[in-house]
Formats: sequence, structure tokens, C-alpha cells
Amino acid sequence: MACYNEFETADEVKTMFDIRENLKRLPDKPGVYLHKDKEGEVIYVGKAISLKNRVRQYFQSKSNLDPKVRAMVSHISEFEYIITKTEMEALLLESSLIKKYMPKYNVLLRDDKSFPYIKVTLKDKWPRLVKTRRAADDGSRYFGPYTDVTAMERLINLLSDIYGLKRCSALSFSDDFKPCLNYHLKQCSGICIGSIDASEYMNSIDQVIDFLSGNTKDVLNFLDRQMMREAESMNFERAAELRDHIAAVKSIPDQERLDDFLSDVRRNRVKVVRRKAEESAKREEEQNKAVKEFFEGFGLYGIRRIEAYDISHIAGTDSVGAMVVFEQGRPLRKDYRRFRIKTAPGGGDTDSLQEVLYRRLKKGLDGHPGFLPMPDLLLIDGGANQVNAAEQVLRALKILIPTAGMVKDEKHRTRGLMVSGQERRLKDNKLILSYISMIQEEVHRFAIEYHRGLRAKRLKKSVLDDIPGIGERRKTALLKELGSIEAISAADIETLKRVPGMNSTAAESIKKHLNNLIVEK
Repeated sequence: MACYNEFETADEVKTMFDIRENLKRLPDKPGVYLHKDKEGEVIYVGKAISLKNRVRQYFQSKSNLDPKVRAMVSHISEFEYIITKTEMEALLLESSLIKKYMPKYNVLLRDDKSFPYIKVTLKDKWPRLVKTRRAADDGSRYFGPYTDVTAMERLINLLSDIYGLKRCSALSFSDDFKPCLNYHLKQCSGICIGSIDASEYMNSIDQVIDFLSGNTKDVLNFLDRQMMREAESMNFERAAELRDHIAAVKSIPDQERLDDFLSDVRRNRVKVVRRKAEESAKREEEQNKAVKEFFEGFGLYGIRRIEAYDISHIAGTDSVGAMVVFEQGRPLRKDYRRFRIKTAPGGGDTDSLQEVLYRRLKKGLDGHPGFLPMPDLLLIDGGANQVNAAEQVLRALKILIPTAGMVKDEKHRTRGLMVSGQERRLKDNKLILSYISMIQEEVHRFAIEYHRGLRAKRLKKSVLDDIPGIGERRKTALLKELGSIEAISAADIETLKRVPGMNSTAAESIKKHLNNLIVEK
């Protein structure tokens, strides 16, 4: 099978993959696309008649997207695509890649349903083909799963038509049973009235199973013989139907062609991955060399472990600190740490930063295994004030660790490094700018994620949680019936008692607690 495959893959460094530029290069051809997150993990696999049109849709107006799709798009950092010869090849390749990667958004975007299978009900005396969403160990044969339900249903109808398979769910038939419309339309061989014997019918089922296993040759031979027989009998209408069946079967790649196609894809993928790995290794080597020379220019030698810090809060509430670690230019995620601010007054950035640094460095000095080794360089999100605050902690602990501030411009993008009281602009040193930007974005992301998580937990908490006798079920019922805490507080005891699950004791407890709360305020 002649087919053309192409990959557009992201480079190892996130900043090297420009989504907008890669969208411009998408071909107007059928194929499969793979969306990836910033870790390079495949989060969604899809197929398209036109890769150019389909993939671009994800990055246009977000207001037109389903909320689940919007959530997925927010995590896309890069994508790959594979060109196929036909839409059917794209369908089969999509199914193969989904089974390989098990992308989480392929699960989330299917509305909590399983991908369907074709079930051959071999446990029945007269097996038939049905669609099912659950494969069970019940003696039947299952094929799939199929990601395109419409294509799968067409396949069931095609095979049922070709072999005249039973379509009804009846398991037995009385002697005076009347055949259904399928028989009169010649879409069923009429087992209900004894028009076909069991061995002949099971031979058809065997051919269907062989076909679903990937062998289309026997089916095509069968159809050719049938078509010639009908043509010789001058039954041209039936011969034309069989000719259409032959065309439909030929549009489905057989297993040998599919294996060749997938092997070709794998070979190309290996070549691309190897080339990208070599390019990435070269860039990493160049970047590490540039970073080494950059810091040595400040008299900082032997910088191996870099720790970066950031503080996140809203108006001083839910203050948290984050620490990320980079070694030899790569994030060391197992050493990332996060801190909930405990003692810093008012949640000020410099006070919070000092608390985080003190707790981290003190644990390291005390030999805590989770905080070793100690850093060779501290990078602080901020300028001179933040660097001075960090250096005060270092002096108090009587340790010497070089410290620099990651300074942002008015657009909140990395601008330079604050070292020894002076800012070193980075706009003319793209490798260093890219490296520091990556670190600053990573620590900011880590801090924001932790802060949002804590804030979400706090917002979930209700004043009802503190009332004796009011559990989750009663709290849910109260909010559902009355709508808000204010309405619950304004309701009298009789109204509260009428809420499902409530009683006099619980209603009085609510009134007493909420009244005391109002008095205290």
C-alpha cells in the first residue's frame, strides 16, 4: 500500500515548538493528530478528513468549544500528525494509537461511555452481529474497540447484508413463525423458516470472523462468485448490489495492508524521534555550555543544582510558596517542594519568601533526606527586595549560597537577572533568556497550581460544616431547597424542618449556630 506519512513533532524544549507556525504547515489531507501536554505526554488522539481544517479548529475561538474541549486545549503544548491515504486508514490508525497511549481526554470527551465493540454472539444457536460497549467473557467474540460508531454500524450492516445474517433477537422460532421484513427485503437468509441449514450459516459466521480479524480476501472471492452467478442468471439488480458490496469491502484496508502501513509509520517515527533526540541533545549541550559560561562570568563556578522560588496568594490569603529544582538544564520534579505559609505576618511576599527559605534550608542543614543536597544557586522570582530578603535568611543561618532575582518586565515576561545589586538584561542572549524564562514559568506554574488547589478547598467549606448534626447529605438538601446560606439563615424552624432529611433537633441546631454567628459578627 503506497501511503505518505509525515510527522510534525515538538522539540524537547517547549519554547521551541510554535503552535501558530506549525498550524500553517498542516496539510489538507486525511490523517491522525496527537495533542501533547508540556511533559510530552499524549493527551488526545483524533482523526480528520482534513488535518488542516480539523486541528486548526482547536485553536480558534474558544467560545465555540465544549467546556471539556476547552479544558483539553488549555493543556496542549505541542502536536504531531500522521498523514494517511484514506479516511478509513485514519480511523484504524486512530484506534490503534488510542489503545497504545490511552490518552486521558479521549476518555473524558466521550461522555463517560466506552468505545463500542462488534460482538459475534457465538453462544447463540444462530449467531448475529451486534454493537456493545462492554466486552465480557461470555463465549462471544469481540472486535474493536471502534472510535467511529457510524463506521462500525455501517460495517455491521454490510456484513449482515452480504451473508444474510440473522438480525432479530429471537432465540427460537415456532413452526408457524412468520418471517419479518428483513427476510422479504433479502437482508436475512430466513433461518426462522428453515431456509438455510446450521452448517452453512456457521460457515458464513466463520468468514465474518475471519474478515473482522483482518482478512478481506475470502469475502471478496465470495462476493465475486455470487455476482457472477447472479449476472449469469440475468439478475442484474442483485448483481449490481453485490458489485456495490465489493466496492465497499475494497475501501476497507485488509490486515496485511494495515500492518504495512503501521510498520511504515513506526519506521518514520523512529527516524523522526532519533533526529529530534539528536537535535535536542545538541541544543541541550549548547544551552548548558552557555549557562555555565554565563554564571562563570559572575564568578559562580560549579553550578549544578539550581533551586527557584515563588510566592502565590490573593490579597494575602491562602499564601503558598513553591520550590522547583533544575539540574544540568533539566527539571528534577521528584525534588519539587511546596509550602503553606504559616507564620509570615500579612502574607507579604518578602516575609513569606523568608519563611519558605528558612524552612527549606534549615531542614537541609539538619540533614533531612527530603531536602538534600543543598542548592548551588538560588533563583528568586523578583528583584532587589526579594534577593535582599533571601540573603538575610542565608546570613541568619550562616551559610553562603549565590542568589539571583528573576526580574520581569511590564508585560510580566522575563527581562533579566538581579545579581549583586545589579540587573543583567538578557534580551541579547537568547539561550540564557530562554533558560531563565523556562525556570521562572515553571516555578510560577507550580506555585499557582498549589494556591488554586488550597483556595478551591477553602471555598468549598461552608458555615454549615461547623454545625453539629449537619452532615454532607443535609447540607446538600438545605442548599438545594433554600438556595443559599443567607436564605437558610433567614428561614424559620418550621421551614427548615420541611427540608428532606431534617428534623426538629437539626433545625434548632442550625438556628442557634447561625444566630450566634450573626451576633459575633
